Amino acid sequence: MSIFKKLFGKNASKDRIPDQDTEFRQVLKKDFKNVNELLEQHAGLSYEKQTIFNDLTGGSAWNIDMNTASISFGSLSYPIQVIGSLSFNDYSWMWGWANTKSGIPQHLLTNALQLQRFGEQHQLEEFTKGHFYAEEGFEHTMGLIASGLSNANAYFCANYGQGTMVVTIQSPDIPSVDTNALEKMITVFPQLISAMDIHHKNALLHYMIDKEIPVKISDTKIEGQKNGKYINAEFDEMGRMLKIDGTL
Repeated sequence: MSIFKKLFGKNASKDRIPDQDTEFRQVLKKDFKNVNELLEQHAGLSYEKQTIFNDLTGGSAWNIDMNTASISFGSLSYPIQVIGSLSFNDYSWMWGWANTKSGIPQHLLTNALQLQRFGEQHQLEEFTKGHFYAEEGFEHTMGLIASGLSNANAYFCANYGQGTMVVTIQSPDIPSVDTNALEKMITVFPQLISAMDIHHKNALLHYMIDKEIPVKISDTKIEGQKNGKYINAEFDEMGRMLKIDGTL
């Protein structure tokens, strides 16, 4: 599936996100204005993918082979795409397509070039400028977004000492997210918001949209219901989560 279908195609007949809702219904994502809002739209599902991937690899030592376009963790090996890298020396981000001196094979830059075109279409400077200064942790922002937009199974930050290279991984050997597993959200989402500076309410709503959960929205609550399962989250006036639970 292309990144454009992933973002705009599947739910095109459903309603846009309402400000208030009294009935459970599936809704569309709103248009985003910047990278922070794009992160909100993809962080939840991408983070759940990471928990699946981390369970598989178990913190094993990694090795990247550019000749075979793969990353290995012990006996496990997966194909990769190179997204970009973050330098620890000056906290600057460089897209893979801009890093011409590294000799990255062109076929490993397919996803990065798709993201560049996506940035051009949506006027996102962070996606079209090849090299720029970024905040600490930006590699995970780009990893989560790239994983969501490219429909990857996971991303990985390959720390090489002076920096880290972000790659996406797509393999049938990695289990996909179970969109019916609402109970996983109750453990995954608190981990996400403790690890990243992100708007809690917006991120959870888009997580539910990605898992195709009909929702009911109010100023301080999001409720979801699917296949007889119910999930409830409450927030303060700033959109910070106070609790999340459900009947699962």
